[in-house]
Parts: sequence; structure tokens; C-alpha cells
Amino acid sequence: MALDYRDAKYAKEKPEEKLVRQGVTSPRWWELPHDEMASTVIDIAESMKNNSGDRMAAMVRWARMYENCDLDTLAGRDFAVAIVRQLINGVGQMTFNVSAACVDTLAAKIAKNKPRPNFLTSGGSWDNQMKARNLDKFMRGLFYETRVYEKAQHVFVDGGEFGDGFLYVYPADDNRLECERVMPGEIFVDDLDGQYGNPRQMMRVKYVSREVLTSMFPKKALEIAEAGKKVRPDSSASALAEVVENTVEVWEAWHLPSGKKTRDGKYAMVIDGCVLEECEWKVPRFPFVHFRYKRRTSGFWGKGVVETVANIQVEMNRLVRSISEQLRRKGKGRVFVQMGSKVNPAHMTNGIGDIIFYNGQPPHVDNGNAVAPEEFAQIDRLYQRAFQEVGVSELSAAARKPSGLDAAVALREYNDIESERFALVHQAWEQFFLDYAALCLDLIKTQYGWEGYKMKLPSKRYVIEVDWADIDLDADSYVMQMFPTSSLPQTPAARYAKVKEMMADGFIDKAVAQRLLDFPDIEAESNLGNAIIDDVDATISAVLDAKEPTLLPLEPYQNLDMLIQRATAAYLYARHHDCPEDRMEMLRNLINNASATKAQLMAPPPAPAMPPGPPMGAAPPPMPGGPMGAQVGGSINIDASAPMPAVPPVVA
Repeated sequence: MALDYRDAKYAKEKPEEKLVRQGVTSPRWWELPHDEMASTVIDIAESMKNNSGDRMAAMVRWARMYENCDLDTLAGRDFAVAIVRQLINGVGQMTFNVSAACVDTLAAKIAKNKPRPNFLTSGGSWDNQMKARNLDKFMRGLFYETRVYEKAQHVFVDGGEFGDGFLYVYPADDNRLECERVMPGEIFVDDLDGQYGNPRQMMRVKYVSREVLTSMFPKKALEIAEAGKKVRPDSSASALAEVVENTVEVWEAWHLPSGKKTRDGKYAMVIDGCVLEECEWKVPRFPFVHFRYKRRTSGFWGKGVVETVANIQVEMNRLVRSISEQLRRKGKGRVFVQMGSKVNPAHMTNGIGDIIFYNGQPPHVDNGNAVAPEEFAQIDRLYQRAFQEVGVSELSAAARKPSGLDAAVALREYNDIESERFALVHQAWEQFFLDYAALCLDLIKTQYGWEGYKMKLPSKRYVIEVDWADIDLDADSYVMQMFPTSSLPQTPAARYAKVKEMMADGFIDKAVAQRLLDFPDIEAESNLGNAIIDDVDATISAVLDAKEPTLLPLEPYQNLDMLIQRATAAYLYARHHDCPEDRMEMLRNLINNASATKAQLMAPPPAPAMPPGPPMGAAPPPMPGGPMGAQVGGSINIDASAPMPAVPPVVA
């Protein structure tokens, strides 16, 4: 038996390495050494890009319908040239762009909402509850700093146009998080890997200026300068070639960790022939917040509004072209001339008052309808059907309310009924911001490990600063929920009706109602309304939850009844949950002190003391006016009409 030298060469080769060598599977780029990673990542990314050719062509088609422009590609230069060409020529534009109307109407109805996450603890201590509240403030400040609501509106439009929208979260130079909208055509995943909607690796391509890359990676300046350079075609195209040479194709690749204990997560940023950045990826999610307008039966990519109404839009375009052509031909009128009549066709012109000589039967002009009425009716039906497919009423698209619907309550009910059609889209929109909040927390805590991340958020009276070190909660300690920014309606009439209902039900008083009409934010009033119970809970928490138990002094402005009630309930709960005895004793002192202070405040005031009397045997003091009321140095004056004091009856 002959031995092959290759058997010894690959004797220690792993089975997966053998499959890669034989070309059965692709190499695992996240396991390759640094010098081999760049070429492998680009090869895999180019393969994904080639397999996405049909999707890219479909995206161009959806963009044509939405932009109402004959586009060739979505590349920056081609897109700009197509837009300018369309504006100049104006050929091929759709008369009724119902797809764009549907997308814009949905964006106006749904993307105007600004939901924010709210962090709640489940049975947590007072310390965790306060951390959750501060975490809520921290996230509001992060939303405000990154302007996520403004950028997310563009993502929603992408979801309606292409079916998918992406928001990229990345670290800025000053160790702060930033976000940007990403075109869906820049994202690539393997179709088999993303069959169930959760791929394990993802690629992104972006064209970045060489100067920007050089400032980010000064040690790679030479590789960046040489990456992707091409020979200029001629000297006349020097300006264009300079622009092309100044842009570098940058690929980013992510591989998620396979499990909580595995460390095979990887991130790499590469260009042609060079790895710019490489690090371990610790977060079990990609740095993209993905919004799908509608999920498909299988696969990673979603379905948009433009695709939903595409067939209707195509049929409408065909009808409009047919009607336009019929009007162009028949609008001039057809003339019927009898055979044998001596009519000169040259005499029939478009002139006014022309004289036509004929012999025999006079010519007859066809004045019938140029277009059948059924074709116009079909366009109207298709236009309505497109809005019905999406679930948008034509009144919403035209910014009109139904006739007879004037009451604020009726308008609110009408909006609720119409919004039920978009319940899934609303949930996807709210989930988008929940995912954004969760991603930001993972990046700050797990991926980058930033400490001292302070966030400022504006308030009505002052600026609040929240430090990440004070709110570092475990993910198992809180639950994220979604609440709107304001529970009041948007229109003034509906807002007035809602505030009036709350005042009639006794939830708010007149002063609060007047304030809410000017400032539609219930949170500020809720903070004031909860200030009493927050003070009581903080006093109890200083005994039970603080690292060093502290018995805070009581204030006469505290609600002692509530303090006694909640402290007693906390004591009864703590005695069955292994609370230390020193804390239990301090809690008993708190209850006793509150009870004593309450009794002292409720005790009646003491009676005023009587003035001391004269000593025994002494003469009574003289009256102010002298004896019998006489004035000093004057005569006696007795007023007989003065009323006599009433004598109490004698009771046996």
C-alpha cells in the first residue's frame, strides 16, 4: 500500500477544515488569523451580494414606484442623475402615484408617535426601584441626545418602501453612542442562515472617504491610500476619477456568539487587503435595529407597502396611458365622408368659420365620447382598492375627516377603529424602540464596558444628570414596557374632552386640568401626585434596603397615617422573609415614633392658666374707676339703663 505525503500533511486536520479545503463549505472567517481575514470576509460578502441580485433589482423597482422616477440603480451618482433627468424630461412619470400616497399616509399616522420604554421592577427592593426610575430617565436622555425619533421616521419610510428599515447604533469618538439610518441595500445575510428571521452573521458595505478612514485609523494610512485604486481612463475624466479614488469600499462583518459561555462572537472591519479593526463581539444581537413593515412566510426580509399595491399601480398606469392615448387621438374628432361625394379633404382644417364645398352627402364628424366611462370608473375603483389593501382610508390620505363626525369623542373612536387595521404595524413600531433601548444597554454595559457614562436630559425647571454607575441593573431585575409620551389626544378638541372627562371622574382638579390643557404632559403631575408615597417609601427603604440602615428623622409635613400603614405592612412582610433583627428593631422604632408624633400633633391644646389671686386676708384690689365706678376726682355716675348680668338658676 502506497503512502501519500498529503496524508501526513493533513493528518491533524479537523473534519470542518477538510470540508473547507475541499470547497464544500465556506471558511469560518471569525476563526481565521488576522492576515487571512480581510480577503475571506470580502469573498464571502461578494458571494452574498451576488446572491442578492434579485432582491436588489426588486428594491430598484420599489424605489421607481415610490420616487416616480426611472431609476437604474440605488447608487448615489446614478440616483442623482436619474432624478435630474426625470425633472428635465418629465417622461414616464405616473399620474396617480398611489403607492407613495399610501406610504406617506402611514408614516404620518404611525411614525408621528414617539413611544418610549419604561423600566419596571418585579418585586424588587426600593433600591432597584429607584435604579429602574433612573434608568428610565437615562434612556429618555439617550433618546434625546441621539435624536432617535427624527432618524427613525426615515427608517419607517424605508420599511414602507422596501419592506425593511435599519438603524445602526455605533460608538462615536467621544465614547458616546450615535445612530444613523442605513439603506437596506447595504445589508447582506445568507438566505439559508436567515430562513427563520434570525441570522447568525451579517455583512454591511459602505463607501467612506479616505480622509475619514485615515483619521479613524492613522496607523493604516498607507493601506487606506492604496486600497481599491484604479487607473484613470483619461485625463479629461480627472475630476470624476479623483472623486472615485477618494472613496473606499468598506465591509463590516458580525458573527454572533453561539452561546452565553462561548466566545466565538466576532466583529471585523476590512478593506481591500487590510483589516482595519477586529474585536470580540459579546452582544447576542447585531448593532442594527430592524423594522419590518410586514413579515413574510419565511426568510429574513419583510414586505413593504409598495410591493403590496404594486400590481394595482401597474394596472392603473396601463389604464392612464390608454386613456391619455384615446384622448389624444379621438379628441380631434373623426370625419366620415361618403364615397363618391366631391369633398376636398384639404378644405377640412382646424380653422374657425371655414367654408367647405361639397356635392352630395355632407361630411359627418364623430362627436361621441373619446373614452368609455367604464375606464374612468375602473381607475377610481383601483385607487380605492389600493388604500383598502393597505388599510388606509382615502379621507386620511386627503387629510379630511368624515362629514358629520364633529364630536371629539366620535373622532377619537374613529381614529381607534382605523388604527386597529394597523395594530401589527403599531406593535412593530413600538418594538423597534424597545429593541433600540435594549441594544444601547447591551452596548454600553457588555460590549464596550463604559463607566461614568453620564446622561443629561432637559426638564421644565432644571437639567437632570443621571450617571450609569447608579443605574447598572441586571437584565433579570427589570422589565421593559412601552408607553406613549403623552396619554392625551393630539387635537385640541379631543384633548379638551379627555381632560374634562378626567376632571369629572375625580382624577384631577380644575387647576391641574388648566395646566394640562397648556402642557399636555401627565408625567409631571403624576410625579407631584406620587411625591407623598415616594417620600414614605424612601423613609422605609432607608431602614430595609440601604446598605447601612438609617432611621431618618420625621417631618411634620409627612403623611404620618400613610407612613404608619405602609411601614406596618413592610414590617409584617419582612418578619417572614429573614430580615435582620437590627433592621426589624429600627422599623419598629420608626412605627412607634410616627405613632407618637401623630398623637402629639392630634392632642388638644392645653387650657390657658388662671391669673394668680390675692393673698389670704388681703383687701380686694380697687376697681379701675374707683369705688362704685366713680372716676377719680369726679362725681358718681350710675347708669340705671345698663343691662344687669343674668343670674343662673339654682338647680337642686
